[in-house]
Amino acid sequence: MDPSTPPQAAAAPGPDPARRASADSTPGQRAALADRLRRHVAALEGIRHPGAAPERHRAARDYIASELRTLGCSVDLAPFLFRGRTYHNVVGGVPGSDARRPRLLVGAHFDSTAHTPGADDNASGVAALLECARLIAARKPQAGIEFVGFDLEELQTVTGRYRVGSHALAREKRARREVLAGALILEMVGYRDSRPGTQIVPPLLGIDVPRTGDFLAAVGDARSRDLLEAFVTGARAAAPDLPLVPYATRLRGWLLPLTRLSDNASFWDARYPSLMLTDTAFLRNPHYHRATDTGATLDYGFMAMVTEATAGALARLADAA
Repeated sequence: MDPSTPPQAAAAPGPDPARRASADSTPGQRAALADRLRRHVAALEGIRHPGAAPERHRAARDYIASELRTLGCSVDLAPFLFRGRTYHNVVGGVPGSDARRPRLLVGAHFDSTAHTPGADDNASGVAALLECARLIAARKPQAGIEFVGFDLEELQTVTGRYRVGSHALAREKRARREVLAGALILEMVGYRDSRPGTQIVPPLLGIDVPRTGDFLAAVGDARSRDLLEAFVTGARAAAPDLPLVPYATRLRGWLLPLTRLSDNASFWDARYPSLMLTDTAFLRNPHYHRATDTGATLDYGFMAMVTEATAGALARLADAA
């Protein structure tokens, strides 16, 4: 995440797809999920910037592609140009059983700033994406799902260019008139602090937000209200012990620019419904964009709950009528 502005119907019969997708619900299974998340973060942790650390930057891209292929996903390195150089988003696909249904997308950026190992920002999001793909690939969703590692989300120029990879992909989809049921963007999902007063709350939100930093925020715009409602329903069914705070902004987030700091805004601008799923970044995590953003500061039990919630909601969305 890049801070370009300062902080300020009845259920169908049969098993709930949210609960089926979130098989990691027993203590032992959740612990195993947390361990896999920890291993992903350890593999990715380190500066992943195209200028400051090009080898680690490429290695992160290739790690995502390799992990998705191992899960049986189709994988494409989708190129885009920036300042005369070619970069790639990693696009993994899980086919749906009903080709008529609009696809869903789950995304997380894999690059970091030039001065941080980027464990929470955003190795945590990539780790959750990979484990969501594992949970979803084990079943046959009715709608196809794309799992995308975005490049160049972080600030790239002094004039404020960021979200470059997701901007390119969202614009391409709109130009091809692709129908997309929604995009779920995992943006920093690993930091939890349950002490009172550890959560900064921007003024004039219009909703009650806990002052303890132990919840997942799900942020959508006006076009994303139905997606937000469906996500919350599925997430709470899959991981009822995860505190969840939904928030709907207006005018594609321009009334609260904090909501536009990640790849969700690229999809809002392309007129697609999208949610940012986040631990709220610098509103909670004191290590944001610092050298101290390491895996040792993360809460992998919290990340496991976030992953279960996201995979469960995704399963419900993919099978929705």
